[in-house]
Amino acid sequence: MKIHVNALAFMGFALTGSSSGIAGEAFFDAAKYHHTADGFRNPPGSPDRDVKPLRFIKFIYGRLTEEPGPEILPEGHLVPRAEALAAASAAPNPSLTWIGHASFLIRIGGLNILTDPFFSERASPTSLFGPKRYAPPGLGLKDLPKIDVIVISHNHYDSFDAPALEQLAKDHPKARVLVPLGLAEPVGEAGFTNVRQMDWYETDRVGGVSFQATPAIHRSNRGLFDINKSLWAGFVISGGKRRLWFAGDTGIGPIYEKQVAPRVGPVDIALVPIGAFLPRDFMAPVHTSPEEALEIARIMGARTAIGMHWGTLPLGEDSPKLGKQRFLAAPAAGIEKILMRIGETRGLGDAAN
Repeated sequence: MKIHVNALAFMGFALTGSSSGIAGEAFFDAAKYHHTADGFRNPPGSPDRDVKPLRFIKFIYGRLTEEPGPEILPEGHLVPRAEALAAASAAPNPSLTWIGHASFLIRIGGLNILTDPFFSERASPTSLFGPKRYAPPGLGLKDLPKIDVIVISHNHYDSFDAPALEQLAKDHPKARVLVPLGLAEPVGEAGFTNVRQMDWYETDRVGGVSFQATPAIHRSNRGLFDINKSLWAGFVISGGKRRLWFAGDTGIGPIYEKQVAPRVGPVDIALVPIGAFLPRDFMAPVHTSPEEALEIARIMGARTAIGMHWGTLPLGEDSPKLGKQRFLAAPAAGIEKILMRIGETRGLGDAAN
């Protein structure tokens, strides 16, 4: 175990905090259950987080100080760089490339769409310590084609990578950026001018592709005073004959069967999170297990489930090998299960037969 000098200071930063609320924001709507004066909250029936302080401190300390090497990854987890670049440059539309974690380059309806761009070495407010990626991203920032749309699910450091967003704003200044409520300002500060913040079920359209924000069961914050002041969401992306659901970070709850699936389903392909699911006592309310990820894919009517949010960062006590094993072993009648390699490009026709 490698100990970083400032780990304990960061732990205090991560564990402490309060929110000044959202009641004064223009987007606040007291008639909506997930809007409260203090901040956003998860849908009714969502699991509660059981945080035992000493256990949680031990967990956070481990995430900040342990730096497992690439040997923790499944064999063949990374596509060699030259192969990844060649496949990405020759990719058909529709197709997707897994950059790593929840970052995908999705080509659909003639657009290039980037989800939860994370390219930094660490998911942290500092480059000195914090969860460090096992391997480089499958494509670098300079390897990307012209990006038309960027979709961000929430503001945690592994999904909202500020340095990467600043570079993307320089390289792709006309990109449309779709974010949950409360994130328009920080995205604008990164340099983007074409930004739309969306509440659950709101829609947007770019060219021939539509985007609909969907509820998720999670939380948000980046510091001491912004607990749940911005929303979290997934997105249904529809273009041509394909409907993809990028679930974002989420736990499982009755909202999916009672409301989300009837309102926005079915989808062809579900990009679902399968990592950082242990320990269950406080991960269950924010991250699905591999089995739960397949269950929400089933609820959403997906014919194909592609695992994401795994094999990139040490965010939970589960290993990439365990996540892969459980995902592939879980029953999922009628659903094709796919785990991509970092840097792999796959035609969406191949993924939705």
